[in-house]
Amino acid sequence: MFASQRVGRLRSVLSLLISAALLLGLAMTLVPGPAPAEEPAPLKIGIPGSLFRDIPKAAINALTPMFTQLMESQIGMKGQIVFLSGPNEVGQQLNDNQIQLAVMHGFEFAWEQNKHKGLKPLVIAVNQSPKLTAQLVVAKESSFNKMEDLKGQSVAIPRGTREHCRLFLSRQCRTLGHQQDKFFSTQTNPAHMGAALEELLTGKVQATVVDGAAWETYKRSSPGKAGRLKLLAQSEAFPTGVVAYKEGNISEANLKKFTDGLTSAHERPAGVQLMTMWKMNRFEVVPAEYHQMLSDIVRAYPPPIGDEP
Repeated sequence: MFASQRVGRLRSVLSLLISAALLLGLAMTLVPGPAPAEEPAPLKIGIPGSLFRDIPKAAINALTPMFTQLMESQIGMKGQIVFLSGPNEVGQQLNDNQIQLAVMHGFEFAWEQNKHKGLKPLVIAVNQSPKLTAQLVVAKESSFNKMEDLKGQSVAIPRGTREHCRLFLSRQCRTLGHQQDKFFSTQTNPAHMGAALEELLTGKVQATVVDGAAWETYKRSSPGKAGRLKLLAQSEAFPTGVVAYKEGNISEANLKKFTDGLTSAHERPAGVQLMTMWKMNRFEVVPAEYHQMLSDIVRAYPPPIGDEP
């Protein structure tokens, strides 16, 4: 079940890009275009490198032609994915209208919105819940009761671990005055979450960090094994991923049509097929509480200083 976690994560990323591309193209067709002889500039969507951690380069390279073909076949308009180094560059280019949309982790968007006040969330992407959490898990029979107890122990960080989980663990270590690689004695990188929990159960490592929703699924599917584990710490609620834009760069009428199209995609046969294929549940209108979550996460997790996962 968990062997497909990395593939599922890639599909979740691609679903954001593909759905956004289709509906953004619909919105852009509402704007009077140039003379027929003049080819319109491609629409640019910025993507931070953090969305593709642990994903093979070949899979990333396959994304660009897939995106371009989809844009041209569905709406007759060229689109361009712009791979950027990180949220700083994405936020700056979105602010400067070098890109028109951005797909970002919620906490990354919170950092950038705090610097560039005109950045706005268009829709949020929901897999199981609009709120994300990270769980630090240890063996139930262990003597570990708080984060400090894990100093000098080994930890498993499975490949495909979601970014909010990485940030949570890193900041837990920094709160105690250590960088993560100095706090733990060793770090393993098992293939997926299930393998990380097996390493924990067999004593190969003393802790691992997992996504809250994935942990709940594990407890339902493997109650016996889950009963031999316990939570040492749980994160605050992280805001889920977002499709963002810069206020004033896209008309209000087009933003509404784009939002309506995304949030109703799961109600149409083509949308259902797309969501099923890419393991997404739905896009949602940005809830009122999302703005407070962005403010809260910036306070709890200020932008990183130096090298941080």
